[in-house]
Amino acid sequence: MLPGAANSARGTALKITAVVAYALDIPHAHPYRSAWAPNEVETGRPITLVRVDTDAGITGWGASAGDDAAGIERELGPTLIGADPLAVERHAPAIRRSGAWLVDMALCDIVGKSVERPLHQLWGGFQTRIRAYASTIVAASPEQRADDALRYLEQGFSAIKLRTAHPTMAEDLRLVEAVRQAVGDRMEIMVDANLASGVRPNGHRPAWDYERALATARELQQLGVIWLEEPLPRHDFDAIARLTAETEIQIAGGEGNRGMDQFAEMLRLGVYDVLQPDCTTSEGLSQLRKIAAATELAGRQFVPHHGVCGLGLAAHLQLCATLPNSPFVEFILDPPYRTVHGYQQLRGIIADPITIDPDGYVPVPTKPGLGVEVDETLIEEFRVS
Repeated sequence: MLPGAANSARGTALKITAVVAYALDIPHAHPYRSAWAPNEVETGRPITLVRVDTDAGITGWGASAGDDAAGIERELGPTLIGADPLAVERHAPAIRRSGAWLVDMALCDIVGKSVERPLHQLWGGFQTRIRAYASTIVAASPEQRADDALRYLEQGFSAIKLRTAHPTMAEDLRLVEAVRQAVGDRMEIMVDANLASGVRPNGHRPAWDYERALATARELQQLGVIWLEEPLPRHDFDAIARLTAETEIQIAGGEGNRGMDQFAEMLRLGVYDVLQPDCTTSEGLSQLRKIAAATELAGRQFVPHHGVCGLGLAAHLQLCATLPNSPFVEFILDPPYRTVHGYQQLRGIIADPITIDPDGYVPVPTKPGLGVEVDETLIEEFRVS
């Protein structure tokens, strides 16, 4: 039994004793240019880890893509130290003001660990495994992606997400056609345009206008693609809602939208068929439960963005295991640039690799809390402050 779990079960209040944040730089084994920013060579990943300690010896962990570690300790630490870590909803306003959603993740981790249960059992389980889609990240030729898709298929994946990064629609379609021809109907295909922020700094690829987005969506529908992701600027709600209504293919997005008010407005207007918030950038994990419930009521799907690393992936798995409208989980995989060990495990800091089963599904972790452990002995190797 975890230290303090019995006392928690009897109702003895826990107290937060420390909030410690680590700024890390995880070097890439193979630097690369992503499909969404091909002019930038990525040599490493800024990561922030947060550790929340309690007087019962229970520790919760959270992660994000480079939040201000010193600011978290300075701003949120005094607010939380001495408070009950299980009162997650009480702490949500302060966490929302700071934007440090990883702290909410750490508190949710403590909630499960305090009673020795994975979160999905506490929140009400619906599924014990979730279908994975292999999510690629670099721009590749049609021939390369067709070969990659076949390799993923052999590994057990039954779905793949492609990145379109070409100046013309014909080139984008050739990429998808090559993959479809290679895998036939054995894999689902998703397409990510990565255009939510508008014009990308790559010179040759302008943002799509509405007509380009509509034409592309209709062509992808003919190729059996199940969703088109982020084809228009993320805050142009009217245009996205119109595209969602005027196409049969599902329109997906939401990873860069922040705050409950934005998601409430998106659902009210009919923005996206598939909402993709991220518990490291959009709202806290505990608050995503509300967005997921509202998404279900609106008849939409809830498929979170990847969650930065293994901690975020585990957090999303714990939440999505409780949802009837969450059919997929995003599984970042594009070797040699992003691998399970380098990307998901942060070179071993995240001790438990999350993998797919032979049917292409990810089993939901069953250890307490988020269900994964952190190897603290490796943190200093990558720490920058």
